Amino acid sequence: MVVLLSFGCGTSDTALREGGHGDSYIMGFHDGRHSGMQETGNHYEQFIKDEQRFATDQEYQQGWLAGEAEGKKLQSQAATVGQGLASGYSAHSATQSTDDVAKEAVKGVDTSGLEALE
Repeated sequence: MVVLLSFGCGTSDTALREGGHGDSYIMGFHDGRHSGMQETGNHYEQFIKDEQRFATDQEYQQGWLAGEAEGKKLQSQAATVGQGLASGYSAHSATQSTDDVAKEAVKGVDTSGLEALE
């Protein structure tokens, strides 16, 4: 079984600039997105928020809040896909032995050169 996934990385800087947002908003957006992903369970992300800038720079604050919302949405989507794949794999592997899965993985691959490893 081969699974091909395509995940969007979210809103790009180009899209933000084309939407009329400046550097301060974009910086806040990135900080908020990382924070939102971390808040929603991604342990590879960090909570990033320039508290002073958030309190004094409205563009940074608006960008941060928008980015946080997007980060939470992206992480939630990734978790849902991951759970679906995990349950599908569990159901699939429950009906196949490890040997069957290995044989399927190398189906069509020339393994004749591996005999020398024995």
